[in-house]
Amino acid sequence: MRMSRTTLASLATALAVALLAPPAARADEAAGHYNLCVQFKREGKIPEAIAECQKAISARADYAAAHRSLGNLYRAQGNYELAAGEFEKTIKLQPKDPEAHGNLGAAYVRLKRVDEGIAELEIAIKLKGDYKHAIEALEKATELNPGAVQAWTNLGVTKSKTDDREGAVKAFRKALAIKPDDAELHFDLAVVYRRQRMTPEAIAEYKLSVQKNPRFAKSYYDLGILYSQEKDTAAARAAFESYLQYGAGEDAATRKDAQDRLATFKGEGK
Repeated sequence: MRMSRTTLASLATALAVALLAPPAARADEAAGHYNLCVQFKREGKIPEAIAECQKAISARADYAAAHRSLGNLYRAQGNYELAAGEFEKTIKLQPKDPEAHGNLGAAYVRLKRVDEGIAELEIAIKLKGDYKHAIEALEKATELNPGAVQAWTNLGVTKSKTDDREGAVKAFRKALAIKPDDAELHFDLAVVYRRQRMTPEAIAEYKLSVQKNPRFAKSYYDLGILYSQEKDTAAARAAFESYLQYGAGEDAATRKDAQDRLATFKGEGK
């Protein structure tokens, strides 16, 4: 269809006005479209909401909230590719936006970009502790790739932080089935057992941890604590001595505590 000269002139004039409009006017226009986007979204009018978010971004390309909302709208439609693109733009504008990182991680997982998804979820958790969305995305990641040890590990850590200890145990067990010689995984599982006051199980996992890596200092310290509680002074002493031997780079306060405990054993003549 050919446009008349009058129509072309009108479009050119409109474009010039838009380009020459002062920043404040463009910001006001963008905010108006964004508010309509939010309103339409609340009413369940997703296509209309998307159109308004797009107009907001056209008026102001650096509108991070509009990019985030548009990403969420695309995700609601199941269009994870477009959603990921909008969350990526949000993060470029606001690198420390935990919601954007979490949403991008979830979108990546849906796109079967599992490793990238896990990385984004880790950032989201560090920034805000968004455990709920992280768990949902990590569970999807393990469903899509049951052999992804990092997904199972992060799921275990995240469930542990939400006090879902039974879920954490299951996740760490899955990870260990894939990577049984990982000392840190045995340590993580031992910590969960310890919090559940399952001392024999915790000790067994700490011992497996140092069997897999004899220099894994953190396990020796926790073993020393548990052996002390069990009144096994000889085993506690040996554990604290190993901790001090291999834990030169560990926290100074924890090292001092281990030294003080050893001094107590000597003071008791044991």
